[in-house]
Amino acid sequence: MKRELSEKIRVASFVATVLVVLRHSYTISAFYPAGNEPYWLNRFEWGTLFWTDVAVPFFFFVSGYFFMRHDYVADGTYFAMLRKKASTLLVPFVIWNVVGGLVLFFYDSEGNLGASATECLRNFMLSRWYGPLWYVRDLMLFMLAFPLYGWLYRRRLWPMLLLLIIYMMWTKWWPADVSLLSWEGIIFFLLGGLFQRRPSLLDRRPSAIIALLMLVVWVAYSFTFTSWERWPHRIGLLVGLPAFWLSLDLLPRRVWHFCRRFSGYSFLIYVTHFYAVKVLKVGLAYFMADSASVAFAAFFVIPVVIIAVTVVVGRWWRRLSSKTYSVCMGGRLF
Repeated sequence: MKRELSEKIRVASFVATVLVVLRHSYTISAFYPAGNEPYWLNRFEWGTLFWTDVAVPFFFFVSGYFFMRHDYVADGTYFAMLRKKASTLLVPFVIWNVVGGLVLFFYDSEGNLGASATECLRNFMLSRWYGPLWYVRDLMLFMLAFPLYGWLYRRRLWPMLLLLIIYMMWTKWWPADVSLLSWEGIIFFLLGGLFQRRPSLLDRRPSAIIALLMLVVWVAYSFTFTSWERWPHRIGLLVGLPAFWLSLDLLPRRVWHFCRRFSGYSFLIYVTHFYAVKVLKVGLAYFMADSASVAFAAFFVIPVVIIAVTVVVGRWWRRLSSKTYSVCMGGRLF
């Protein structure tokens, strides 16, 4: 892979992680539990939810792109791959779900921990102890199932795979699907693998005017069609993903280097932000309920605070014990 493409993927992954944190900073439900929020705040935060929808599909796409570099069955490396993924995905999945379970042990208003041992195990496997880990869970299952679909990536069969992806998009795809074996995850993971067969497609750089136009269309669409209807939501994602990728080239160099510098903390931010964001916004809402200005400001300030604190803690943790950091991050040091 070209160095420029590798660097762009790292930057994109950091930006997508920021979008996930921003998405989870949705403050209306905390500040206005009765649903009486001002119209402008509702429109803005809902628009942002749709705008940030591209993040997890992008993660699946990139995961599929990297994963499909090898035919693990033909190479005889399938079980070696599973052993490696156990340390990079399964171990962090278990560790951070347990951390989430400890949080729920002290405060579990929605019953996500489970009332019995069987229910606890079920909720653990469904990532209800720590919601964002559903992505890691499904990623592990996709990789485990490689022998069932890997043969489709062989040279002469990729048109069949493309038709299968289009069929699933048309009939199965519900955006923002976090269920077990999410159709959205399956589609974009397979699509990322298909791009591995044509990596030059990701290297192409249209003019800045085209990238800017796509960015404007994407943002305008997200804030105009804030609907959970299937097709408006699908269109928003299909416009948003290429717009997101191309608009990264518009970042000022200082912003680019900043994102590149801290991209090594993307996974740490992803697996630690959720309950921290929730505590901050619920705490603020307790003292400032029904304050639209505070809710609006918190929507932006909370992600900045959480990301900054996480990076500082991550740097301290790496210096203090790089071994435990590596285990908890699945070997993702930098």
